[in-house]
Amino acid sequence: MQVVAFAASLSVVVQDRGGVRADGFPMTGTYVDSFPEQITVPLVLAVYTRGGGDYDPRQYIVATSPHGERLSVLECSWHWPDQPGIPVKYWVLARHLTFVAKSPGVYSVGLYDTPDATETDHQFLLPVLKANPLLPPPPQASTRNQL
Repeated sequence: MQVVAFAASLSVVVQDRGGVRADGFPMTGTYVDSFPEQITVPLVLAVYTRGGGDYDPRQYIVATSPHGERLSVLECSWHWPDQPGIPVKYWVLARHLTFVAKSPGVYSVGLYDTPDATETDHQFLLPVLKANPLLPPPPQASTRNQL
């Protein structure tokens, strides 16, 4: 299985004919009013593989604090049948990962084969910062606290 895309966005909607509509993709950070703060991050995972295998994949999305503490684990699994006459198959997932940001910093979100794995080739970094109430919010922070 090959990962085509894996990142957070400001919002994500699954389309009727496959694929997703993602606004603010990839999300480059978020602002909160105070810490600790529970945030929910919309995620996009797009994968493909050749037909003849990977019929029931299972992956785990894990959020980790700037200090290496595991904050949340989200299991993603699906049944992935072959399409007759088509040698490849694609799958796109839109999920929401919730975790508590305890302090400002760079949080990591990774895609793993098992919930306890520590190594991954698919990880993105998400800065979580405290909003300055005296300044207008940055363009991507217009949904702060509502990711």
